[in-house]
Amino acid sequence: MKTGHLLPFLLLAAESAWCVRGPQYLSGRALGMGDAFVALSDDYSGIYYNPAGLARLNTPLDAGMSLKFDVGDLFGVAGDALNVAGEHTNSFTSVDSMAADNTLVDDIMVFDRRQIGLGTLPEMHFAARSTDPDFPIGIGAAWFLGSQGRFMLDKGIYIPSASARVRTDFVAKVAGAVQVYPGLSIGLSPTIATYNNFEQSLSIQQYATASDTLEARLAEEKRRIYRPGFGFGVSAGALYDIIPTELRVGAVIYNLFLSMHNDRVPATYSLGLAYLPAVLRKQGMLRYVNFALDIEDVMADKSFLGKLNMGAEMNLSLAQIRGGFKGGYPCYGLLANLYFMQMEFTSWAEEAGLYVGQLEDRHYLLGFRMGI
Repeated sequence: MKTGHLLPFLLLAAESAWCVRGPQYLSGRALGMGDAFVALSDDYSGIYYNPAGLARLNTPLDAGMSLKFDVGDLFGVAGDALNVAGEHTNSFTSVDSMAADNTLVDDIMVFDRRQIGLGTLPEMHFAARSTDPDFPIGIGAAWFLGSQGRFMLDKGIYIPSASARVRTDFVAKVAGAVQVYPGLSIGLSPTIATYNNFEQSLSIQQYATASDTLEARLAEEKRRIYRPGFGFGVSAGALYDIIPTELRVGAVIYNLFLSMHNDRVPATYSLGLAYLPAVLRKQGMLRYVNFALDIEDVMADKSFLGKLNMGAEMNLSLAQIRGGFKGGYPCYGLLANLYFMQMEFTSWAEEAGLYVGQLEDRHYLLGFRMGI
């Protein structure tokens, strides 16, 4: 096995040995900006990124429901499959022609041990802030049921196999924020969460019993779903205006005191800076432009570049355009705003190796939202 393929599994094993990964929330807006959102947090997703932002919502009411699909690098895999099929069209006409194709096996090996990630995230959310300047508070509530899976083919030495690993998170949050004095707001978000893992590996020798094996595993996981180990924790954050309405800093702590299935979820700390230039607001079709920079998981044992997220967004009357870098990898996104319905496309990447630039894990997110 190549080292690059082995590293993600070593990291997962180390994670399981010491603690469990916290719930992963997907925001197309934040990820399109490189996931730099700690100091911005001016929509309902502030419930997850920084609850202090509920006192700074860009609209008095932000509520609705959404469905998001993380298709991983499916576009890249599909593109490679089309290339292989196109280059070896004649070879697939018969077994003999495939055997005579000297490059077919080498080209197909691009799919060996190549992980394909897929995920879904349905959610409902509500956030509101007071319009009374003498009563500057914000409140919110949200839940999501997010499933993320990894699927992989392995040619093996003698016998090919396929494996899958799926994790499902259920998270429910309430949140509140208050501006304690002009320019400073603080927020708190209590959390209830649980998770469930499903792992299965099948070789070609097991194909006859594959159905029975999967049914048994699914039955076992179903029993766990009905007696889940719920955990209780809290996230807390603060926002401070350096220049009122234009430049602010933010800080947040996630998953404080949270355990799930008696597994401790480590608390993480992030810092952020956001610039909202007044000169670029309400200029014709342009509604606003925002810039943001985050240091994600400040205490993590990795390079500074791996923690650095940055991005920008331009909001037009019927669309939002986003771009940035997450841990050194480019991110981008586009949202079409059709009044009560929004559709978005986002691409981002994360580092799956031990250092920036070693092993890119590219994702594509499709999102649909209805709300106000």
